[in-house]
Amino acid sequence: MSANQPDKSCVVIYFPVQPHVYKYLQAKVGESLRVSRKDFWGDLILDMLSKRYTPNHEINAELVFPVEISMRYMSEYGVFFDSRIVRKFNSQVDKMMREEMRTHVFISNETNNIPKDRALKQFMDYFNIVEDDIKFETLKKDLVRSKKGTD
Repeated sequence: MSANQPDKSCVVIYFPVQPHVYKYLQAKVGESLRVSRKDFWGDLILDMLSKRYTPNHEINAELVFPVEISMRYMSEYGVFFDSRIVRKFNSQVDKMMREEMRTHVFISNETNNIPKDRALKQFMDYFNIVEDDIKFETLKKDLVRSKKGTD
């Protein structure tokens, strides 16, 4: 079975995602995500597919990220998938990415005296996130807001 072919014992759900979420997921889990209750990503996906959430913003459906769910899980528990789940997935991955970004910038600045703007740019470069995905200024404002919340 090739790396691009899903396992036939799985169902593949194509989650529409924002460009920066897509790139973050690629760096964290690869080209697709094989769901298991044994890790964070599996718990996140399976919990979301088992519950209904309140929508919070619209997601562009041009970019999708494949998530594989085993037929065994599907037949034992079933899943629910709709636009609210898509938005929740994007929201949760975006929150995780921003938390990791804040941690990276803080540690880089505090332990290595790297200016915060440079550390933020390094983070974006590492995940191949460009201005068209999400603006540098948007992420910088997030850093400022999060710092105010901890003072």
